[in-house]
Amino acid sequence: MISIEIPVIHGKYLNQLFESIRNQSFQDFEVIIVNSSSNENVSDLIRQYGFKEIKEKVKLLKARYLAHYYSKGEYALLLDETRILRKDALAILYSLNHDMIIIGEEEIGNSFWIGLANLDKENIMECNTPEAIKGFALPRFFRREILNKAFEELKVNLKEKFEEIIFPDHELIYYEASRVSNDVFSLKDKLIMHYGDAKLSEIIRKYYRYGKSLKILKETPYNNLTGISRKKRNICKGNRFLLYMLYVARGIPFLVGYLL
Repeated sequence: MISIEIPVIHGKYLNQLFESIRNQSFQDFEVIIVNSSSNENVSDLIRQYGFKEIKEKVKLLKARYLAHYYSKGEYALLLDETRILRKDALAILYSLNHDMIIIGEEEIGNSFWIGLANLDKENIMECNTPEAIKGFALPRFFRREILNKAFEELKVNLKEKFEEIIFPDHELIYYEASRVSNDVFSLKDKLIMHYGDAKLSEIIRKYYRYGKSLKILKETPYNNLTGISRKKRNICKGNRFLLYMLYVARGIPFLVGYLL
């Protein structure tokens, strides 16, 4: 069985997400929602689909932990409320038999910034070696015991800060999981569609929040993840100048949030 684990705060795209789950060709799954929203319509929708709800106001890393704690599947798929699944996604992921899988994604929409985000994803998956892809994209599909050990280590090492982390929740999980197993498969098939940041203002708000959250890792065993400089990705497709515009649009508010 696959446990689909989803933190929810806003609920804007939940209906699309839930429909994509219900229509999967592979039906041996459970869905666990950690609902931190104050909107009662979210709970109503979860009940309508018959999914499991944990209603608790928590930050993102704690929400992912709670969703996994209350799950039972052999595998876990870490989703977000802005990501929907291709109809054959679960069937493909279950058939691959890897400890961790990086999944190809595609942004939904036609805005300038969505187009750049899609180009960025295409360059990550197509222009870098499988080993290098791990530096820019993160696994979303985990064998259960790998994720169990990752969360155990994170709780011990972060102590009270475990409950404060918004970003980099996913990178922290992978950091600990990669110490347990090096079996990471990069799947270029676009099995996930993402409702991303269509406006510059949305990018600025998100990455400023990410920068502020990253500071929490200072003086923890994960201080090495707070480094601002990152490995340079290969670019082999599209307009390099436009991609740099995207990186600047993300990077400046991130730095402001981190440094202030």
